[in-house]
Amino acid sequence: MHALSTHYERLAGALPATGPGFSVAVLRDGDTVFERHHGMASLELQVPLSGTSAYYLASESKQFTAACVLTLVRERRIGLDDDVCAHLPELARFEQPFPLRSLLNHTSGIPDYFQFLRCQPGRHDADYFDNACILRAIACMDTVDCPTGTEHRYSNSNYILLAALVERLGGMSPGRYARRTLFEPLGIRHLGFDEDRFSLIEGRVFSYEADARRPQGYKQYLGNANTVGDGGVVGSIGDLLLWERDWHRQWRDPSSLLHAMLQASKLADGTVPPYRFGLEITQDAGRVVVFHGGCLWGFNTLILRLPDEGLSLIHLANCEAAAPDRERLLAALAT
Repeated sequence: MHALSTHYERLAGALPATGPGFSVAVLRDGDTVFERHHGMASLELQVPLSGTSAYYLASESKQFTAACVLTLVRERRIGLDDDVCAHLPELARFEQPFPLRSLLNHTSGIPDYFQFLRCQPGRHDADYFDNACILRAIACMDTVDCPTGTEHRYSNSNYILLAALVERLGGMSPGRYARRTLFEPLGIRHLGFDEDRFSLIEGRVFSYEADARRPQGYKQYLGNANTVGDGGVVGSIGDLLLWERDWHRQWRDPSSLLHAMLQASKLADGTVPPYRFGLEITQDAGRVVVFHGGCLWGFNTLILRLPDEGLSLIHLANCEAAAPDRERLLAALAT
């Protein structure tokens, strides 16, 4: 861990302790072998970051949405090659089928909703939106960006639709479904989808952008969305360490939900993209690497796994300056 410790010493040295920063932990064979927190969760209240600080995880959330969907598949509520249009009338204007797996692995071709929000007349970037708003926007779409199953094109619309599918087939909100099926069985009390923007979240972290013109040199990001599925999960290092311990247990079990999430889906030309169901799997110097990241409103997250070594690195940040560098972290973990 010497190279990793040096990396984070340098990162901490570049960031004032009184500003926003990061939390990081490394799990190896079930034990926490490295942990560091630097900076503030709230500049206004001078609350330091800690192992219980609840960060917004942005697109890191997609793996939890996918796990909920795969649970429904295992319960035989739907199949991976079933057309989701029977449950998602919002897709009617496309006039074509969409296999469930095409939403999970971003090969549906359904456009990303962010480009539609930007072009709506009279709409401003700061305007509020939630899942209901996005589903209405998707219902107006009628053309795919590429033929379904031919390309991997990352689209947040896919995971908004998957959240709706969880609610309609699971009979409860995605947050409740994830809590019941994923988190409570592991004794995880706080990790979960923030489905109510007015809710009080213990230890909530705020995010910031450098701005030399303002007091303390920062301005606060004010998130204007309350979507779940594509994002929406809030959690701490402590929560995620519990999740990662079970993640590695599942890696050792070929029949686990995790291995169902990591199954390959071929494109029409026979190639297999590294993106599976809410996770990416690649090779680095002969090592298997499984990861996903997220970034929005100054929050930057990465969960990086070397499963054959029983190792996970969790990096959470509340400013762009502390964003994780996956390649550098992989190099540091190799030494």
